[in-house]
Amino acid sequence: MIFKGLRRNIRLLYIIHVLATHGLAAVAVRLRLFSPYIWFISLFSSEYKPKELGVQIRLALERLGPSFIKFGQMLSTRVDLLPLDVAMELKKLQDNVPPEPFDVIHNLLNKAYKCEAIGENGMFSSFDKQPVAAASIAQVHFATLHNGQDVAVKIRRPHIDRTIEADLSILRMLANLFDRYFPEYERLKAPQVVEEFGVTILGELNLRSEAAHASRFADQLADIEGVGVPQVFWDFTNQGVLVTERIHGTPIDERDKLIAAGHDSLTLCKNLQNMFFHMVFVDGYFHADLHPGNIFVSDKGEILLVDFGIVGRLEMQSRVYLADMMLSFLKQDYKRAAEVHIEAGYVPYDTDVSAFEDALREIAVPIFNRPLKDISLAELLFYLFAVTERFQMETQPQLLLLQKSMVVIEGVTRELHPEINIWELAKPLISSWAMEHLGPKGKTKRLLKDTKHYVHAWMQLPSEINAHFAQLNKRFPERQSGINIMILLPICIVLLGGVLAGLFWTEAWNSPPLLSSVALIVLGLWLQWRK
Repeated sequence: MIFKGLRRNIRLLYIIHVLATHGLAAVAVRLRLFSPYIWFISLFSSEYKPKELGVQIRLALERLGPSFIKFGQMLSTRVDLLPLDVAMELKKLQDNVPPEPFDVIHNLLNKAYKCEAIGENGMFSSFDKQPVAAASIAQVHFATLHNGQDVAVKIRRPHIDRTIEADLSILRMLANLFDRYFPEYERLKAPQVVEEFGVTILGELNLRSEAAHASRFADQLADIEGVGVPQVFWDFTNQGVLVTERIHGTPIDERDKLIAAGHDSLTLCKNLQNMFFHMVFVDGYFHADLHPGNIFVSDKGEILLVDFGIVGRLEMQSRVYLADMMLSFLKQDYKRAAEVHIEAGYVPYDTDVSAFEDALREIAVPIFNRPLKDISLAELLFYLFAVTERFQMETQPQLLLLQKSMVVIEGVTRELHPEINIWELAKPLISSWAMEHLGPKGKTKRLLKDTKHYVHAWMQLPSEINAHFAQLNKRFPERQSGINIMILLPICIVLLGGVLAGLFWTEAWNSPPLLSSVALIVLGLWLQWRK
């Protein structure tokens, strides 16, 4: 325990040293961390310090290693928190690290399988010593199973879990200090941002979890023409090793090779947008780490996806709002776009619709005045997140992940076929989906689902309230409430009727829930107990 604390303090001192030598000494001083040392280092450091804040932060994160690089990559999507120039600079962060020596990988495999992993009696008949990819958390090697199946083997780096957990501990501490000593930046919610990052990166450490993501994508995309996902070999997969079918294909950003191989760029664009539409709107479960290195094209022209460590999820209601919002922008109906944001709760209900519409016009009109091929919904969302402070918009982490994926999809399709706009291709699909879910049929289906949920919840309410009052009566026997389940049941039935009526009203007129009515009934119950 002593050594663990010592290692943590040494690492913290190194972090402060890096901040001080990259023009960020004032930040470290306000965090009350080794102030005399910081000023001494910053004054006498001979290293070049660029003037731009974004460059200073990027260079510091690169020097601090994989955990901080990944944290910076996540921050690059948070234009709701960071200045645009800083966010754009952080997008340059690359997760490239030297691979582990093969001897280390071999030992990890033997430990993971509890036997000799390679050879006649091992798990693999052959294993390439040279990795085909190396990142901060894992690296990938090609291998062959004894049945002749070619596979890709992803191996987690040694002690990376311990390193990341230690860095997360320091990041949490720094976030809390930032929250305390930078009150003017309270809206950044630094501790919450670090916790969100922690959930994501700790999820990436479990390769069985990634295998589950890959398996789910394979099932969901099985009926989508022109799209494929490599098979997972579960008997060879554990938390530290992921074994999948080896794919043979060309990276999707190598347009000249794809054209030379006889692939039609327009067909590839259509397959790509069809896949993305299906993931986002039909399934509400999308690949959130899409970049050209994770998208390949097979010899048959199939879009092949790899690396499923990060996924995004969208509930049905979020998908409905997203479709309505995207169609509003594509039709350049900015008033409806503003109303959708308010109905979704992305901005407060008392937001001035006219003022918010003007803000959306300010962002969108310059984008939609471009030639069709240059219109970017991802860029639109990017700037939309940047106006969050003006209108107190609630951060939507899943939409931030979606925007990141949209940037890649737009960029790839523009490279493949410069005259094509993917959202014009997707517009008929989104319109059809929206008509089904935003029309009377879709509203009725959602209403029935909500009604079933509320009926179940409210049928449990009498027993729960009765149990609550029983506990109060035990604590305060001199104040017997006299309320029992026979009294509560009719009250709850009336209340349920009111809530269901409110649901119909809300669904029909897009009005806020009747929270005041519920509050009055709760107040009445409390007054009854006070008697």
